Amino acid sequence: MSRSRSRSSAGSDHGDRLEPQLLRAATNNDLAALERITQLARQKGQLNPAFLGIGLVKSCERGCIEATQYLLKEGASVEVGGNRAPPIFRAVERNYVQIVKLLLDAGASPEFRDKEGRTALMTAAWKNQWHVLQLLITRGADVNARDNRKRNILHNLAADKQCDWGDDVVNLLLRTSCQLDARDDLGRTPLHWACTTGKTHFAKLLLSRPQGCPTNYIHATELRNKTALHLATAHDREDVVELLLEYGADVNARSDGGWTPFHNACDKGCEKIVRILLEAGADFNSQLLNGMTPLHLAAQAGHTDVVKCLLEQPSLRRRTRDTFGSTPFLRAAQFKRKDIVHLLAPFNHVEALSADAEGACKGFDATIVDFGNFHNENRVRRVSVYELLYGRDPKNPRKQAVTTLPANVKASEFRWIHLPANNMAWVEALMTKSFIEEGASDVEGFKGLEKSFGHQHRGQRPHSHFMRPLCQSTPRSVRGKDEVEREEESKPLEKSPLPQVVINGPVITKPAEYSPTPLKKRETGLSKDSYSQDDDSASGRKSKTKHKNSTNNKSGKDNPKNDRNKSSGHGPDNKHARSVTPHLARDLSFAAKSNICVFMPYLHFETAQSQQKMQQTIKQAETFVSAPQPGLTRASTRDEMLIRAHINSSTASLHVRRTLDQFFYPNIDTETRDSDQVVYRYQTRWTEHKAKDPKIFMVDQLWMWVLGKNLIVTSFPQRWEQPKNDPLNVLDGIIEDINSKTREPVRSVYELATVITGRCSGMFDRHRMGDEDYQFLDMFESCIGTATDRETVLFREFNVASAQASEWLKHHRRIKRSIVESISNKDDEPESSSDKEEESQPLFVDKLLDIGQETDLLAEAKDIRDELNMIRTVLEYQKQVLQDLQDAICEIYYDENRSQNDIKKKFREQQRNIDMHVKDVDRMDKQTERIYNSITDLLDLKQKHANAFEARFARDQAAGTAQQGKTIMMFTIVTIVFLPLSFIASFFAINVAEFPHDDQSGNTNMPLSYVSRYIFGIGFSISIPLILLALSVDDIRLGSREAMRRIREWRLTRSPPTKDAHNRDISHASMTTTMTTKQQRMITQELEIQRILCRSKASSTRRPSEDELDDYFGNGLLPVATRNTHASSAAAGGPRSSMHTYRSMGHSSRVERGGEKGFRFG
Repeated sequence: MSRSRSRSSAGSDHGDRLEPQLLRAATNNDLAALERITQLARQKGQLNPAFLGIGLVKSCERGCIEATQYLLKEGASVEVGGNRAPPIFRAVERNYVQIVKLLLDAGASPEFRDKEGRTALMTAAWKNQWHVLQLLITRGADVNARDNRKRNILHNLAADKQCDWGDDVVNLLLRTSCQLDARDDLGRTPLHWACTTGKTHFAKLLLSRPQGCPTNYIHATELRNKTALHLATAHDREDVVELLLEYGADVNARSDGGWTPFHNACDKGCEKIVRILLEAGADFNSQLLNGMTPLHLAAQAGHTDVVKCLLEQPSLRRRTRDTFGSTPFLRAAQFKRKDIVHLLAPFNHVEALSADAEGACKGFDATIVDFGNFHNENRVRRVSVYELLYGRDPKNPRKQAVTTLPANVKASEFRWIHLPANNMAWVEALMTKSFIEEGASDVEGFKGLEKSFGHQHRGQRPHSHFMRPLCQSTPRSVRGKDEVEREEESKPLEKSPLPQVVINGPVITKPAEYSPTPLKKRETGLSKDSYSQDDDSASGRKSKTKHKNSTNNKSGKDNPKNDRNKSSGHGPDNKHARSVTPHLARDLSFAAKSNICVFMPYLHFETAQSQQKMQQTIKQAETFVSAPQPGLTRASTRDEMLIRAHINSSTASLHVRRTLDQFFYPNIDTETRDSDQVVYRYQTRWTEHKAKDPKIFMVDQLWMWVLGKNLIVTSFPQRWEQPKNDPLNVLDGIIEDINSKTREPVRSVYELATVITGRCSGMFDRHRMGDEDYQFLDMFESCIGTATDRETVLFREFNVASAQASEWLKHHRRIKRSIVESISNKDDEPESSSDKEEESQPLFVDKLLDIGQETDLLAEAKDIRDELNMIRTVLEYQKQVLQDLQDAICEIYYDENRSQNDIKKKFREQQRNIDMHVKDVDRMDKQTERIYNSITDLLDLKQKHANAFEARFARDQAAGTAQQGKTIMMFTIVTIVFLPLSFIASFFAINVAEFPHDDQSGNTNMPLSYVSRYIFGIGFSISIPLILLALSVDDIRLGSREAMRRIREWRLTRSPPTKDAHNRDISHASMTTTMTTKQQRMITQELEIQRILCRSKASSTRRPSEDELDDYFGNGLLPVATRNTHASSAAAGGPRSSMHTYRSMGHSSRVERGGEKGFRFG
């Protein structure tokens, strides 16, 4: 009850409360009421700043100046509690300048922030309240205050989408210290937001700030490194883009991911901005981190006008691939942009071909072979590559002159198209054309085919570009549900009899999946359902509608029920029981689940002259591209035009023919090696085998793609200026094989693939040809046989020369005089001059020391082995590729429940032929290895023989030196004897008065006895000691050294005693006992070393006598073939047996030491 009474009393007293009265008075600007309420509140004790602040908030909201002044005078609070906006914020929102001034004078703070962190200054600027804004700035409001998103006042103005403020507000702010380069939480500046929202004038005011904007302000980036130009292009702000470019914005600036403004413009599809950026120098070939170019973005987004604008650029790269392996063409096809697919098709850009590229396309002929129901042979046509890839129908220029699919050819089941060069540009153009004709729906399958080009080996030289050998299958797109249902409904028709097809004359039974379609239905299906150039126009009119109809297959003709009705008659009497509907005739290629790609090397040949022309053309093309010279005119032949057009392109699309050495060594210059091939030497060195135009081995590449079941594409090169009637023309050989009446006809693309690989892998099968000029493996065998004969002759010559050397040494050995006299008495026949010359300068020495022929033969054997290894490598690659191709075809046959026996049999035959060649190569390699080892052994024998001769000559030289020493010693002794005698005799010849003379008779001559006594007495007394000294000078030297050693030992033993720790004398003996064992051992070793050195020097001075040398070297040198180790060792004894051991080892150091320093026998 009390609670109820309280509530009711509170309700009854509501009219007596002061707050509502205060609010009412402040709202009405009633000063009298405010004074009365103030008095009442003072009487009740309720008067305080907070109570008056309630009325102040209301008066500021209503713009009541008098009430505001009164309340402020009474002490109303200018701040409010909680999250409510203060009075100044409410006055700023309503643009009450006087009230704002009053509040500021009363001490109100202008820095209050609302829930979003915005200040009153931001609100005034945003509401275009210039006077309030000026007042706040004058009173010190922070112009650089940030809200919750870290945006200052300029950020908020730039990001505002309404833009209902004027330039005066912006100019006022720009005259302050407001930061232009301030960044919000996204890292953006006010300029970023102005460009994003399209405020061109505001952006211009920011860029032309009176005080000047910060340096590089226009290049500032946000968190994702986007500049203002990035944001302007991304939001399609054409006028802003022009403004930024006028102020020097970087047109090629990159943000995260590598995006440039040009990428953004192409992605958004604004043609005007794209052209503006192109005029400003934008890089239209720049790539994102994922490899995508602006053309990728425009193509996948379907911006036809932008794509056309980009295609106007001459240097645009249309075939660039991203990291996913997709080109702009593939991107357009993947996103179902049919009009752009046609725009990017190669046949619509003939003008992009250079003069040489167009001339090469028109100069080379492609071969098209149709297989089907033809009366005579398979239909073979030869058209120029230009007509095949780029040609237009003369009657209807919108149509292609030649189609890749056989759907429009009568009685044609599948087609083979061959390109006469390994040119990736041609192959890609052909693949693209086929992809468009199929409907451009199998994007993943086409991407897989294009990824096969990623197996290319790239290098710095022209011959470094080739495809790595491989065979892989790429899946095709899965058929739609309607196609699967149509296949299920047509299964009962498989029991119908197979149609009869005539290919090479005899009638054969054709498999059901290749049954011919009636001509009328086939033509109807092609014209209405196929995806061709006729479906598109320059403006892309109705392209979306056609695309939808072609992809969804909703037409009445493609209804499964209609197909079932059309093919319901399948009895034996129905002639067209297996007729295929037009849609199925178009989609025959989709019957296969995968495509097959093959890259295989194979052996071929080229004449040396043509190969030199090709290399010279390649060098000229490189020179022409790097530094064009006025003297280099346009290419005259199609081969030269092909090389000039593609050898130095950015994609290096042309793979030139390679020699055997270029195949094995792709990164070196093989010019010298190419001109020294075994086959070339065989045809040029020997007269009986000399050819008019010698040939060299080449390694060509087979590129082959099996596309579904109705198209196979091949590409392999032809010879330089391909001559007619070439017996090893691969293309003609394949055509002969498929048209041969002695073999079964080709019924499918897979059988045709085996025929092509069989012809390429068996190009040099010796059992096929009878012309000796092309039996290259036989040339290797002939060279090996010739090398074997040369090795035998060289060994025989060495054996003969060795025997001659032995005989010569026997007759030129140093023997005793008695033996020489006995031999001279027995042999009294005079020798001729030639014999004497041969004795003085024997010819066998040149044969033993000359190794030129052996090294030449060794080099030839090495070359043969090297080239055989290259050929074996090619054959191993072929085996690997053929095995993978067999597995791929057998897998397709297994999925189709077809017999694999025939295909496996054909591959076994090809593998057997390759294995036969591998065995021949291995056999020849082993023969050459034996030759190589024999020549190595022969060189080793010659080296050992030369070492033995060197030892013999060193021994003779040592003996001669010893003899000269003896002669000098003899003359020295004579000089010693006669020098003092002559001196004394000359002294007696002087007329000296003291000499005895006979004064009486006047005879001045001295007696002989007197003179002889002094001459011989004094002379011999001087010469004899000198002679003894000369003969024993070595012994004296050794004796003096021994004496010095003993003196040092004596001094060591007689050293003064040392003092111990207690100042006691220690004798040498006692000190020696205190030495450690290690010190004693060191002293003993030092003394022993000195004794050994003295003895070795004494023994080294003694020279062996002549008889000792004759006994040691008297055995001589025997020929290698007749030398008997046991007999020589038994006859020669110890020293001779050791000498024989030396000869067998081939060492000469011992003989040299014996000749120079002598031996110690004993």
